[in-house]
Amino acid sequence: MTTPERVEIVDVDDYTEPAAEPGYYAIYLRLSHAPGDEWRARFEEEWRRIPTGLKRAAAVVQNRLRIEIHGDDMVQEMVNFGAELVERTNRAVAASRQKVMKENETEH
Repeated sequence: MTTPERVEIVDVDDYTEPAAEPGYYAIYLRLSHAPGDEWRARFEEEWRRIPTGLKRAAAVVQNRLRIEIHGDDMVQEMVNFGAELVERTNRAVAASRQKVMKENETEH
């Protein structure tokens, strides 16, 4: 079985854009690569686990993490939120892979 995919944040893009909701805009965190389908699915699961009041809209767009933030938000806090979400996803992907490996071992 292959090593679980691991994604890293490598930079914060200078580019921002207005978000759909007034008073919000999007920042982009550059990832080490465009994640695969399994990683993206785990990312969505991990994002849904965060309580509503503590999170901002976030999505993987090619090799970037897009986070919508409010004009009153502290940008560094939102960058930290993104970094923690990426790390939580990496841990969930690795744990899932280990679980599958253990299940395969017990079957043989």
